[in-house]
Amino acid sequence: MKDPLIIPCCLCGRGFARERLTKHHCLPRSKGGTIEDVELLCPQCHGMVHATYTNSTLAVHYPTIKQLRQAAELEKYLKWVRKQPATRRTRNAPRRSKI
Repeated sequence: MKDPLIIPCCLCGRGFARERLTKHHCLPRSKGGTIEDVELLCPQCHGMVHATYTNSTLAVHYPTIKQLRQAAELEKYLKWVRKQPATRRTRNAPRRSKI
């Protein structure tokens, strides 16, 4: 049996099978995003992005994956998650309020 193609999460860089990755609209569709604004993220990173930011904040401050990788609010999370095995799935802590 052939191993599935492993693709890195665009945010944390951990490798996943394609079917485990989710589509993230860097520029949200509600703010004018198109299919060209899509990046593949692991479910944990995708959940953290949307737990941390509103669509308005993503559209104004983080419309590209490069800008999102440099976000100060995600710095500690990314440092931690990069050390975790791809098989580990933990629930993201809820935030008091989104940015």
